[in-house]
Amino acid sequence: HMNHLVEQLLFLARGDAGRNTMTFEDVSLNDIINEIYEESLMIDEKHIYRLAVKDENVRLSADPSMIKQAMRILVDNAAKYTNEEDEIILSVGYMGGTDDTDGSARKPYIQVQDSGMGMAEVDVKHMFERFYRADDTRKVQGTGLGLSIAKWIVDRHNGHFEILSRKDLGTRIKIVFDQADQNK
Repeated sequence: HMNHLVEQLLFLARGDAGRNTMTFEDVSLNDIINEIYEESLMIDEKHIYRLAVKDENVRLSADPSMIKQAMRILVDNAAKYTNEEDEIILSVGYMGGTDDTDGSARKPYIQVQDSGMGMAEVDVKHMFERFYRADDTRKVQGTGLGLSIAKWIVDRHNGHFEILSRKDLGTRIKIVFDQADQNK
C-alpha cells in the first residue's frame, strides 16, 4: 500500500514540475477500450463487464499509455465500489454533431459506468481533489490520489469529465476529448 502511495505521489509531483513525458500519436480509442475490457475480464472475475461501442474507429491524438492509465483508474474505482456480480460497462464513441449540417464537431469519448454505491452531489464536486475520500468510502482501501492522476492525464489531453452519480444507483464517468473527429 505504501509503495502504491509513493508511486502516485511521485507521478503527481513530476506532473506538477512538468517532468512527466508524454508521447502523442494517432491512437484508436476502440483499441484502448478493448484492451482495458480484456484486462478487466482477466483480472476481475467478481464483476460482469460489458463493452458498448457506439462508434467504430474513434481516433484521438494522445499518449496511449497515459489514456490506459486513466481508464484503469476509473475501472479500478468502479470495481471497488460495485457489488460482486454487478455490471460495469465500458463505452467508446463520439459526442456532438452527427452530420456536417449542424456545424458542431463530434468529440471522442470513453466512459465507465457502474451500478455501485454512487456518490452524493457534494462528493462529486470534490472527487478529483488529492486525498479526498467521501465518508462512506473510507472502508474501501485506496489512497485518494487515483482520480487526481486521472484528471491530470485528461487535462493534458485537452479533455474533461462528465459525471452522473446517484447514491445506491451507481456512477457514470465520461471522458470527453475536446478534439474534433478526424474521420468526419
